Amino acid sequence: MARDKASKEPHLKTLGDVVRWVVDELGAMCPAPERLQAYNQRPNDPALRDVRYHVEEAQCRICNAERERWKASSQPG
Repeated sequence: MARDKASKEPHLKTLGDVVRWVVDELGAMCPAPERLQAYNQRPNDPALRDVRYHVEEAQCRICNAERERWKASSQPG
């Protein structure tokens, strides 16, 4: 049993690996929907650097899926 647990442990070599694992596995660290929406409207806003990192560098699939949903719903259909 200990062998199974060891084979499922993540291989975390960099801080980026840790952040991606936390986001992917725990869904942690996501910004409030209002901040994510603000980032969509003003991606270069210095006050939203943490959101940019979360979305662009850590590549949170939860937030990116939400952004894609917003993008799709705003396109004329």
